[in-house]
Amino acid sequence: MSLPEPDARAAARAAAVAALAAARSAEQPRAAAGLATAGAQPRGAVANPAPAAPPPGRRRATGPLAGIGPLQIICWQLVLIAAVLAAGQPLPVIAATGLGSVVVLALTAVRVHDRWGFEWLLLSARYLRRRREGDLRDGPAQKLLHLIAPEAEGCTDTLDDEPVFMLSRAEGISAVLQPQSNDVPPPEALVPPPNEQPLAFAAQVIHHAGLGRQRPPRTWIVLQALRTVEVYSDIDVRLALGNALRRVRRHLRRQGLPSIGLAENEFLGTLASLAQVTAGRDQVREDWRFWHSGSVSQATFRLGGWNALSPAVASQLVHWLLTAAPQAAVTVSVIATRKAEAEPEVEAALRIAAANPPLVDHAARTLTGLAAQWAVRLERLDGRHAHGLAATLPLGVR
Repeated sequence: MSLPEPDARAAARAAAVAALAAARSAEQPRAAAGLATAGAQPRGAVANPAPAAPPPGRRRATGPLAGIGPLQIICWQLVLIAAVLAAGQPLPVIAATGLGSVVVLALTAVRVHDRWGFEWLLLSARYLRRRREGDLRDGPAQKLLHLIAPEAEGCTDTLDDEPVFMLSRAEGISAVLQPQSNDVPPPEALVPPPNEQPLAFAAQVIHHAGLGRQRPPRTWIVLQALRTVEVYSDIDVRLALGNALRRVRRHLRRQGLPSIGLAENEFLGTLASLAQVTAGRDQVREDWRFWHSGSVSQATFRLGGWNALSPAVASQLVHWLLTAAPQAAVTVSVIATRKAEAEPEVEAALRIAAANPPLVDHAARTLTGLAAQWAVRLERLDGRHAHGLAATLPLGVR
């Protein structure tokens, strides 16, 4: 799942979610004819309106003047004009103007941890506004999914005469494959090339090592067909996804990596296990620095610089990240997204889960030092751990 998005992208996603909900409530399903696979059992396939095209991601600041927007420059000009106009005015006017100017400059000219002051203010407002607690009793996986992706709906289709669960969300439709080996290709090698699938696609590979490393790491592959302006209905997107799933399974089989598609119960069990909401941990809560599942504390990170790694180096780093902190459970998610004719864009996220916050922080320091040897940065997603959790679950891009 993609990492926390800027305000413009969040607004675009909110518009897409609203459009998807409106289309589903209209109850105007298209004819089932044309499905590539017989026996599909959709929960209500509807023709969904095309979502707004997402804007480009937020550029990372690389220098003292990098990332300055035109609105910031306008604010500074207004501060200068206010200072000129306040000259010679009564003391209360000068004091009010000075105080307002200081606040504006603090919000638009001060940058902390690669974010401007106004960005931190908006992030804090979104954090305070959203729901940050959940009771997951009587169906933890389903309720967790509703908490982090309220618009999601599922259906069961068939893949090589076997049932496979497909998850429909505002961004697209996804399905999960579980290979019988952890030695899987990088996600950019799993994304269908544009000459085979003109639709936009994302491939996500999730690696997970449990607490104490009592069992070997596990791996899942998520393939997601993304909605576009031209192709956006559930039926059309699901058809493209089914074709891509068969192609990826053949590709893996040729490499000696047989895989199975997860049915609904298997998908929900995987989701609950990865999110640490099994064994009675059905009360979840987000605070600024952690996500809590019962007594388990979790922290999420963006892996900055991951896209600069070669596939061989990235594979080696995944192995070390999964094994370097045995006192914590570690999940690494790497996702490649291809749109139109462009090269796949690669992002990575990491989640640490342990019995208490100090153990999480200790593991974070260990992994930060390890990743730094490969010039990869662990950027903690404080205030955004719900988004970070979603990015490390088998849901595709968000």
